[in-house]
Amino acid sequence: MITKGNSIVSKGKTVKKAVMIALDLLSEKLEDVEIEIIENESKGILGIGSKQAVVRVTVKQQPDHKISTELVLDKHPPEELDQIIQSLDISEESIQPAHFNIKKIAHFSEVDLLGKVWVTDGQIYCKDAPDKFPVISPCKGLKLYQNDVLIEKTVIISENDILRYELEDEVQQPHWEISISANKMEAVLKVIPGSRIQRTLREKEPHSFLQVEVEEKKIPLMIDSELVMSNLREMGITYGIDYSEIANACMSEETNSFVIAKGIPAIPGKNGFFQPTQELDIKKGLEERSNGTVDYREIQKFPSVEPGQMLGIVLPPESGIPGTTITNEPALPPDGFPLVVQDGRGIILVEDDTKVVAMEAGHPDIKLKGMLLKISIVPKLWIRSDVTLQVGNVRYIGEVEITGSVQDGMLVDAQGNILIHENVNMATISAGSSVIIKNNIITSAVTAGKNSFMIAESNQILGELIPLMKQMIAAINQLSTVSAFKVSSFTQTGLGPLIKILCDGKFKRFPPLLFSLNEKIKSGKDMLDKEWLELGEQLYKGFIMTHASSFRSIADVELVAKKAEELWASSQEDQEGGDCFIKAALVHNSQLYSSGDITIVGQGVYHSKLRSGGSIEIDGYVRGGEIYAGKSVKVGEAGTKGGISTKIVVPKGHTIKIGTVMEDTIIQIGSFTYKFTASASNVTARVNKDGLFSIS
Repeated sequence: MITKGNSIVSKGKTVKKAVMIALDLLSEKLEDVEIEIIENESKGILGIGSKQAVVRVTVKQQPDHKISTELVLDKHPPEELDQIIQSLDISEESIQPAHFNIKKIAHFSEVDLLGKVWVTDGQIYCKDAPDKFPVISPCKGLKLYQNDVLIEKTVIISENDILRYELEDEVQQPHWEISISANKMEAVLKVIPGSRIQRTLREKEPHSFLQVEVEEKKIPLMIDSELVMSNLREMGITYGIDYSEIANACMSEETNSFVIAKGIPAIPGKNGFFQPTQELDIKKGLEERSNGTVDYREIQKFPSVEPGQMLGIVLPPESGIPGTTITNEPALPPDGFPLVVQDGRGIILVEDDTKVVAMEAGHPDIKLKGMLLKISIVPKLWIRSDVTLQVGNVRYIGEVEITGSVQDGMLVDAQGNILIHENVNMATISAGSSVIIKNNIITSAVTAGKNSFMIAESNQILGELIPLMKQMIAAINQLSTVSAFKVSSFTQTGLGPLIKILCDGKFKRFPPLLFSLNEKIKSGKDMLDKEWLELGEQLYKGFIMTHASSFRSIADVELVAKKAEELWASSQEDQEGGDCFIKAALVHNSQLYSSGDITIVGQGVYHSKLRSGGSIEIDGYVRGGEIYAGKSVKVGEAGTKGGISTKIVVPKGHTIKIGTVMEDTIIQIGSFTYKFTASASNVTARVNKDGLFSIS
């Protein structure tokens, strides 16, 4: 029996008897006390595991009069006390999680349980013994009370003790937030899931010493989808909501982002474009003769037009289709841009500049850069003899066709294609496009895509300058916010002094690159387009002439930077080889460069250097020299028996195929090099997907 002030904890076979014992000890009436049922009675099984009822009876506060100690139980007969107790809304189930007693475990006999303590169904039980005392020890994270006293170390317990424990669940609430994309086309729900760590007592077999242990179970806490929907409404998101994705997000057990609303993007308008009315591009591919054979020497045809022939139609831009944002607002599409046609030589625009008509005979030259279309007719120059001293060097803006040979020391330089029906002997051939030599190239230099070198070198420098220009613009913008250094003060003098300060400080790399580009453009003024020449002049006047810079504002610098970026992008496309190629029957002691492919369809190549931006294909042999291709190489036979060095190189990702290869031949793919020590046949070399050099 435990007493404390005007409160008493009492035991009895029944609740009623426990209450009556407490009232007797307190000398109080039933109506003057408060009754708390701590534990209901239990009969157990066959008398084993039975437990008494436990109640706490507390005297009510009576400030106006002295509490009577007269025992008046006879005023409340047992039947009335039973009714009062039965009316209390306290069930055994509601108090079990906090209070414990003794219970038998089915597979242990009563003798086995003597002097032992155990845990089952989340409750602590023990059985007294005359010669052995059950011992219990608490654990971290659990508050264990023995008769309302906190147990902090190992203690002895008995059946008469009232044990209770306190376990707190650990709760981490889920976190979520909704963000809207800048264009209001998507709403993203980012979820960091929550959880509840539910703690219970671990089951323990009967033992004289019990170390209490706690089990933890993680229970995910789901997000209330109604809160998400309410937040969507507050943010004005009413269109394109994906309810199934919201459900997935709310039930997610991992941190993730979910697109819970999507708008319908506007469909941009179509730009104006040029629609040819006939074949205007160079036609590639082999054609079969009437007898069923194929002429490998004729791999391309150059289209031509006659005066008065319509080349195509300039079509206007088309309007786009509006979309809808997730806030149910219209998303207006960007307008299409009209195509600007610049009529060049031999071209006229008719019917409100919508139709392009040729005024001369020749090859149509069409170049599209952005929304600017340049069209001109390139006439062909026919030379119906050998090119000799009597004819002189040939320099021509269009195409050149020579029915004879090009003899010693002569030059043929054309911006278009060059076709030579016979041989090239100790001569120089340079074409803006392709070169076809139907017979042999002997001790000569042949170039297809003559301005590719100049554009590639200029573009490389420009590519390094553009980021520096952007950084310089950002620096000037930052300086404009400094009160002691106003950019507006340079309106009259220009930005030259400020550019000089920046170049002398943070941008020391800028002036050397700029001077290098300026010199490169000057040296190639006869081969570069006027866009390069104009940009070179603008860069020189703006950045180099700092004492009288043409830049009056940041907008001037930004405009030049934009032009530089556009020219760099278009020049990148120009370097891809396009329709440039070289085709010949035999190459001896010569140098060939093509920004596109090189094809040798006759005997082969002897002691020469070939460099191609595309692929190289040689039907015959390669004896000595060097072969460099931007793509793949295919050779019939490579190497010599006399020990002359033969080297074939391609970038990583491409292949080298050789029908027969001699010893001492060197092949290289990327950084991988291999030298054949013995002859081999049907060789295919590549770098496999694992980055390993492979020869099969």
